[in-house]
Amino acid sequence: MDPFSQLFAAYLHTVSNSIAEVYVDSMNTTVTSQSLVYNDTNIRFQHQLWKIKPTSVCSDLEQQATQFSKCTQQAKAMFTELCTQLSSMENLNQKGRSLSNMYCNASLSYKPMIAYISEPKQKTEQELKEKECNFMILKAIQDNSSETLKQKDTACDFVR
Repeated sequence: MDPFSQLFAAYLHTVSNSIAEVYVDSMNTTVTSQSLVYNDTNIRFQHQLWKIKPTSVCSDLEQQATQFSKCTQQAKAMFTELCTQLSSMENLNQKGRSLSNMYCNASLSYKPMIAYISEPKQKTEQELKEKECNFMILKAIQDNSSETLKQKDTACDFVR
């Protein structure tokens, strides 16, 4: 292939790649991962076709209920704030309008996971006695010596 043909082929390749990239970018056809920091919380999510995938929001924290809950609540607030900010901007380009619509839709439809974990309540005296009795019954099943049976009878005496 002569140098002119090679140059022309490279030019065509570059132009066609640029057109394809612009199309893919404007239509958001590929899954795009995002990581944004909002109020000291790193919020990760994915979007495609200008829609946020709800199951992807904070999915890296799913195994840690309190952090996951905080992250999803912060994500909801972030979507609302981004919607407000982008909606108030004039002269947004097509991508900006698409982002605005995406965050506004997420602001309305995304449901955060709300979890409150508190200290366990104190056990009553009756519950503590039942726990001790159950423990001694288990111990007596494993070791049926007279001493263990006597301890079980003493621990379970409240039941009779």
